[in-house]
Amino acid sequence: MQRAVISSDDCSGHDKCPARKECPTRALVQLDPGEVVTVIGSLCRGCGDCVAACPERAIRVKQM
Repeated sequence: MQRAVISSDDCSGHDKCPARKECPTRALVQLDPGEVVTVIGSLCRGCGDCVAACPERAIRVKQM
């Protein structure tokens, strides 16, 4: 099983995270604008769409 992992050290917390919009299962959550995105593990299927869309390169897909 694979899942997206966010590096909070690399994520600057965009006003509206562009990677979040690309997630087909809506597993990426950003509660407030500018906040670092979190991953809801039970929704993430590890497709990697968010990785390509992250301008900060703060997301990677990891084998769990």
